[in-house]
Amino acid sequence: MGITIENLQVDDLHANPNNPRKQVGDVDELASSIRSQGIKQPLLVTPNGETDIFGHKQYRVVIGHRRLAAARQSGLSTVPAIVEEMDARREREIMLVENTQRSDLTPIEEADGYQGLLDLGVRVKEMAEKTGRSDRFVRRRLKIARIPQETRDMSADFSQLSLDQLDKLAEFESDPDMQRELARSTDFEWTYRRLVSERDKTKWCGEADKALAKAGVRVEPLPDGKNYWTFEPRGYRRHNIISSTRDPFWKQFTSEDGWPEFCVFKDHGDYCLYAPIPLDQIEREENAKTERQAIMARGKELDRKARGFEAIARDTRFAWMRTNLHTLTREQTVAGICELAIAETVGWHSMFVSRPIHGEGVVEALIGFGWNLPITEHDDDHWSLECKENLDQIRMVLKDRPLRILDVLAARWESNIGWNYWRSRHGVDDMCCWYDVLERIGYRVSEDERKALKGAYLGGGDDES
Repeated sequence: MGITIENLQVDDLHANPNNPRKQVGDVDELASSIRSQGIKQPLLVTPNGETDIFGHKQYRVVIGHRRLAAARQSGLSTVPAIVEEMDARREREIMLVENTQRSDLTPIEEADGYQGLLDLGVRVKEMAEKTGRSDRFVRRRLKIARIPQETRDMSADFSQLSLDQLDKLAEFESDPDMQRELARSTDFEWTYRRLVSERDKTKWCGEADKALAKAGVRVEPLPDGKNYWTFEPRGYRRHNIISSTRDPFWKQFTSEDGWPEFCVFKDHGDYCLYAPIPLDQIEREENAKTERQAIMARGKELDRKARGFEAIARDTRFAWMRTNLHTLTREQTVAGICELAIAETVGWHSMFVSRPIHGEGVVEALIGFGWNLPITEHDDDHWSLECKENLDQIRMVLKDRPLRILDVLAARWESNIGWNYWRSRHGVDDMCCWYDVLERIGYRVSEDERKALKGAYLGGGDDES
């Protein structure tokens, strides 16, 4: 194997396709130095076995790609070069060793350099010795080198990925789909964490499926639209969710002799365990459920009856007040005013009043009592106690006949009353007080109303509170 130094034509020198460094970078400064001082260090080249049309031998650059690029830029026609006959293995070794001594060689370039030597039969230990690296370092780079070209092409700028990112890509060597998804992601770290979680979940599910199948435990998918919290198979009760073999309950579950009689459903990567319910407990719970359903059904029926009763009772009260409010004696009127004024200020039964004023309801009630108000049609702009036209009319009536404030107070109470008052204890208490006022001013309470005031529509559901 001979070594010579020659001045070779620049046009006869070609970049080495196996050079780890894929880009020579900016050579402006180097070209300027060459123009003023020439090339002080010869290139290292090897014949490529070809000649041009003029019969000139062609060479492949082993060391000196940047010097060759700078020489071309500076206009040199020839460059000094050491010509050495060498095989592919030595060629790659020299290029890798020379380039690994430079700090600007990217991790993927270095990795591909090691892979090239591996393809030529160079062992990991030998590569490590020649480059001054550890065996672990070389194996790490070789793992990165195995990232397929298809995956590399999916990255917007694969060459700029950090060593840590390349390591993470290499982790998914056994799952090309995940590897490609990570390569083309715009948020590398977030995608990596998600894919790792999915990978670990898939691995755990495989282990769990095998263990459960070996133990003879039947696993079914959860019904569509259901999850652990919204589904319970008949005869079973929610017990636990296992999401990892590291879960303490998983170890407890699998260590028992004769695995427990759990009902197991799979929900993506989670195993939902349901413990069997004793038969006597099932019977008790079903009886309780039947009782609750009966109570709720009675509650709905009482709701329906209370709605119907209040509609009739309200019409009756309004008809009486329309006819009688303006004919009451002074004594009756004052008594009614006093009772309602007390209720408006401190409430009934030592309870402070807490009802808001529903202006629309008060206007509606006054009209129902027979008051002639300017605005009687429902209108979002005017249908309100605060409507100037109606308020002026009310003030005018009260100025001439102040005792008719009883009408306003009565309307105030009627505006708050609804059918639901008859379905709660507090509501019935309020209605008893309201009917006491009505009786004081001459209203005759019907038998159906007295039954309602005694709680005829209480019970059923949770409405008795």
